[in-house]
Amino acid sequence: MFRFNPNVKMREFDDINDELDFLFNNFFQARHPVMMPVKRGWKPPTDVYETDDEMVVVMDIAGIDARDVKVQIDGRALVIRGIRREPALGVKRTYHKMEIDYGLFERKIELPADVDPSQVTTNYHNGFLEIHLTKKPKPGPTRIEIEVL
Repeated sequence: MFRFNPNVKMREFDDINDELDFLFNNFFQARHPVMMPVKRGWKPPTDVYETDDEMVVVMDIAGIDARDVKVQIDGRALVIRGIRREPALGVKRTYHKMEIDYGLFERKIELPADVDPSQVTTNYHNGFLEIHLTKKPKPGPTRIEIEVL
């Protein structure tokens, strides 16, 4: 029996939705043939973790030119868009297995902490895009002086 827990954050439901999308897209849907557009795009595998000082996003986008990727921060959302271009055909190919996704992709990641957009660094190495986002310090208690009249 499912019980509603108000402490469960809505992004956890988003994660479940992403997992169900992955399941249906990869197990119940035929792979797209070469040169056929993918109607919904694809989702590169992504890890998100945090340290005391920063949020880190690591995305597996092997085979993509860094110029074909755009990163944007919108409030607490990190949006990563890009395209993996299909290789030039040149010679006729007969595929026996096709598991590499091509075409447009977009990932919108809700960050669990506020970040400073001016303190973002990225690097792309060995097919992995790594984004470091410095967390904004949490405001501590503010002491308010009482004015004596």
